[in-house]
Amino acid sequence: MLAIALFEARQRLKLLSTWVYFGMFFALAMLWMAAAGGVFKDAYVTFGGRLFINSPRSIALTAAFLGCLGVVVMAAMMGRSVQQDFEYDMHHFFFSAPIAKHDYVFGRFLGAALTLAVVFSSIVLGAWLGTYIPGIEADRLGPSGPWMYLRPYLFVILPNIFIFGAIFFVLAALTRRMLPVYVASVVMMIGYIVAPSLARDLDYKTLAALIDPFGTTALIRITEYWTIAERNSRAIAFEGVVLYNRALWCGFALVVLLLGYWRFHFTATAGSRPAGRAEGEVAQRLSHSAIASQETPDFLQRSLALLLLRSSWLNLRESVKDVYFAVIALAGVLAVFGASVNLGSMYGTNTYPVTYQVLELISEAFALFMLVVTTFYAGELVWREREARVAQMLDALPLPSWLPMLAKLFALIGLQVLMLVLVMLAGMLIQLFRGYFAIDVGLYLQTLFLIHLPQYALLAVLAIALQVLINHKYLAYFAMILYYFATLTFSSLGLDHPMLLYGTSPSFMYSDMNGYGHFLVRERWFELYWGGAALMLMVASLVFWPRGCNAELGSRLQLARRNLSLPVLATFAAGLAIFAGSGAILYYSLHIEGDYQTAWQKDNTRAEYELRYKKYAALAQPRITGVDLKVAIVPEQRRLTVTGVYQLDNKGTAPITQVFISQDRLATSLKVRFGQKITPLITDRERGFHAYKLSTPLLPGQRMPLEFDVEFEARGVLGLESDTPVLSNGTFFNNGQLPRIGYQPALELENDRDRKRHGLAPHAPMRSPSDPAGLANNSLGVDADWISFNAVISTSPDQVAIAPGTLEKEWMSAGRRYFHYRMDKPILNFYAFQSARYEVRHDRWQDVSIDVYYHPGHDFNVERMIRGVKAALEYNSKHFSPYQHKVLRVVEFPRYGAYAQSFPGTVPFSESIGFIARVDDNNPKDIDYPFYIAAHEVAHQWWGHQLVGSNTRGSTVLSETLSEYAALMVMKQQVGPERMRRFLRYNLDKYLMGRALETKYELPLAHNENQDYIHYRKGALAMYWLQDVLGEDKINAVLHELLTHHAFHGAPYPSVLALTDALRRVTPPEHAYLIDDLFEHIVLYENRATSASATKRADGKYEVTLRASALKLRAGKLGDETEAPLKDVIEFGVDDKDGKPLLRERRIVDSNTVSVTMVVGARPYKAGIDPDNKLIDRKPGDNMIEVEQ
Repeated sequence: MLAIALFEARQRLKLLSTWVYFGMFFALAMLWMAAAGGVFKDAYVTFGGRLFINSPRSIALTAAFLGCLGVVVMAAMMGRSVQQDFEYDMHHFFFSAPIAKHDYVFGRFLGAALTLAVVFSSIVLGAWLGTYIPGIEADRLGPSGPWMYLRPYLFVILPNIFIFGAIFFVLAALTRRMLPVYVASVVMMIGYIVAPSLARDLDYKTLAALIDPFGTTALIRITEYWTIAERNSRAIAFEGVVLYNRALWCGFALVVLLLGYWRFHFTATAGSRPAGRAEGEVAQRLSHSAIASQETPDFLQRSLALLLLRSSWLNLRESVKDVYFAVIALAGVLAVFGASVNLGSMYGTNTYPVTYQVLELISEAFALFMLVVTTFYAGELVWREREARVAQMLDALPLPSWLPMLAKLFALIGLQVLMLVLVMLAGMLIQLFRGYFAIDVGLYLQTLFLIHLPQYALLAVLAIALQVLINHKYLAYFAMILYYFATLTFSSLGLDHPMLLYGTSPSFMYSDMNGYGHFLVRERWFELYWGGAALMLMVASLVFWPRGCNAELGSRLQLARRNLSLPVLATFAAGLAIFAGSGAILYYSLHIEGDYQTAWQKDNTRAEYELRYKKYAALAQPRITGVDLKVAIVPEQRRLTVTGVYQLDNKGTAPITQVFISQDRLATSLKVRFGQKITPLITDRERGFHAYKLSTPLLPGQRMPLEFDVEFEARGVLGLESDTPVLSNGTFFNNGQLPRIGYQPALELENDRDRKRHGLAPHAPMRSPSDPAGLANNSLGVDADWISFNAVISTSPDQVAIAPGTLEKEWMSAGRRYFHYRMDKPILNFYAFQSARYEVRHDRWQDVSIDVYYHPGHDFNVERMIRGVKAALEYNSKHFSPYQHKVLRVVEFPRYGAYAQSFPGTVPFSESIGFIARVDDNNPKDIDYPFYIAAHEVAHQWWGHQLVGSNTRGSTVLSETLSEYAALMVMKQQVGPERMRRFLRYNLDKYLMGRALETKYELPLAHNENQDYIHYRKGALAMYWLQDVLGEDKINAVLHELLTHHAFHGAPYPSVLALTDALRRVTPPEHAYLIDDLFEHIVLYENRATSASATKRADGKYEVTLRASALKLRAGKLGDETEAPLKDVIEFGVDDKDGKPLLRERRIVDSNTVSVTMVVGARPYKAGIDPDNKLIDRKPGDNMIEVEQ
């Protein structure tokens, strides 16, 4: 056995292909590390946050990810190690030699495994040497040693070689064919595809980690809550879900290997099927083809079309009859069904399976299987006759080479069509099984067959061309895999221009409100562009189409020269003309008339804005105090024209001689008129900065008008780009598209790595909560305080236009629909406009009109949203202050943005985050997030629109955290404690994952710099626990006082200190630590229930004794932790079998071990410490334990 293994390994290591694979993975690993290390200035590869590229976790994930790409190489090398004996009829020699069965089987297996171990060692070797590439940024490297690279090799790569190698080897040995091996490599991807979908649900995270055979999900799961410091230094232990995953799949592979050994026949036949039967069957089928017919052949030109159809049908029929095609198709369908478990999941609650959601699921889960069919069957079709040993006979027929080439291409596209039909039916079944019957068949047909099929057809051309040009079946497979890898990584490497990589185009999405909009026209032009390239590839395939026995390069070049004819050259010229002509039009539209920028160029524009104009940031500028607008939205032309007047006041102490205007660079024109003569000083449309000198200085206390005209229109000869915020249906834009006064710090690059790439110093931290300069501005901008607002909006006659304020008048004129809105009270300089074809649901709360504008058919959750609006209006008005407006509108907008946002009296709400949610009130796992989000956004009418924080650290606590608090209190009244427990767990999950992905530093809640995982997630947990301990009424009294002193006030604006100081005043001494722990420090707990037992008392009650451990930790800005002394209030509890609380009580815990006795009135099932996850516990899953009776 050992001799055979060494012989097999030696033979494999002598092959050029082995070292080609080695070199490719070595180069990929080095390239990956170089990109992550900042060698390429325009690359965006990252392991997340401030993580070292050579940390143990980063190396492990690199090995796992690149190892996934090598599954086809494993299939090729492991399968060929045994299949080649049957392909070349060498098995007779081995089976008749004095070799034992176990020596042959395990020797071949071990030899191939040793070769793969050498090949894939290139990944860790390349990752190690990649850290020494010149140009790697020093702050991306940490301390490292050989063991850090050896561990992932031992625990990730080698187990995967055994797992996949055993499966592939057994299949090749039993079937004596390679196609089943490649099919298996696809089927094994099901777990890898389904796992991320399952992991969205807290209940399925462990299952997701187990079903992924590559182990990647397990690695992510075991490290997901690690801090930056841990991710940079801590080795991944071979324990927990990583151990279970490796043990599960290695055990499965061992069983497969042993069963395969048992079933393997050491004879010339594989079971009951002769080794050569497959070839005979193919030859027999070919003998009945349209090409080799029993009829008298007719090779006249008029018959070639019929021959093409018959040959295409033969190739398609034989491929479809292949059981392995059915296996791949079934695997793809199963992957789609598996991924649909958490369709559109948010907070563990699914959406209705509307057609576009199912189509997106298909695009994500089924795409891999389409690529596999395209890649593998391109090889099968091109090599079918040669492998059946009938190619020379067919080559001798007087048929043009284009006929078999096109026949195979058409057959391959036919397979793609069948796959799309199958997955379309699967998508419809998913909808029907979920009780959804509003199936949009037209959208299925449009998306799958008019958008996806042309893209797949382009890939089919490429796959056929690579098989012909490379003339090596397996190297062509690998070339296609490299192409797929390029499509995934080119944008990360800064090569994100859509005209660079064959078959790609700018991404776009469908919206129920706007359909595919103008994006579909752009897609058609890119199809034409790449179609020209595909035509040239087809010509190249034609001239190199193999005929005869000669495979040497020289012979092939001679054949190509003979195949070059005038029609062939004319066809190539036509392809070149289409490619160049459409490319020129696209380039002109994108770059000359349009304003297309790559991600690098966009960042560079922002960097130049700062480099050139930040020097003007300290110069005094007037403030906007009044806004009067005339807004013309023209959806049919995607044009926006705004004519407006700002009232500018000098609120400072010095005269103003220059006025700076920052204008969105996508505006096609900007005209300004001041109340006096001006001299333009700077006109920089590219960076959106303009400077004007006033002929007469604006003195302190004086006011002047600024009149302006701004226009946005679809530019370029095709009008393809997002140069304008206007859509055919569903326009949504805010005052960010209008002129802003002064230099705008919000336009600066914030990520320090991006800033370094563009020659900028690290971003300065926000001002401290007591800095007078920070208190002089609010958090929404530097150019205004409170403003008066008036707007007249016009739109198409079938649309409704919406802006903040009371609707004063509505009328029709010249075929346009007009709306006049006016605010009766000052608002912040933060407002938005929307226009679409809406249905409206009206309601009232007291004297406030509630209107929900929604897309027809999206009425699933309108009543839930109205309930959320009413509950929030009731709670906030009762406890804090009166609502300031006469109307509150919830307005749907297209899913191009997945958020809701609160403007004065108006809440734009994405169609994707509430309107199609499927909330089952009878399912305790479902969270009514349409209700919750509506309540949160309405709470912003107080926390953000009555009280607005200063432009200082921690100020988002006054808007986002307090809105979260108000929404949580409303939700607690609505859903009860059981669902609140689940909701708090999701907030904890998002906070713990967010802090690990921090791009700079984690800061305490009161010092956060607009970090959403802090002010949203941690803020929600902090305020919920605080009101739980201090009392809801006490917290509400503090917030009422806060509004009394600061609502509608201008500079100096309040900072977070206004809140924390007020909280300190009402907090008793024994709980004073809570304010410090929750707001001023980063504090975490590691609480764990260790045992619980219960005895039944004589009175029928149960006495539960719980033993638990408690640990309090204080973390630094990168997550480094030190133990903190304990004297904290912690809750203990007991639940029944249904998870409902039987008891909750708080105790003071001052030691790391605690024993608590509790008495409950019903049979206990679980008991624990912090049972509802109200504390920030890094391992919340071990807080509860079953009670021993």
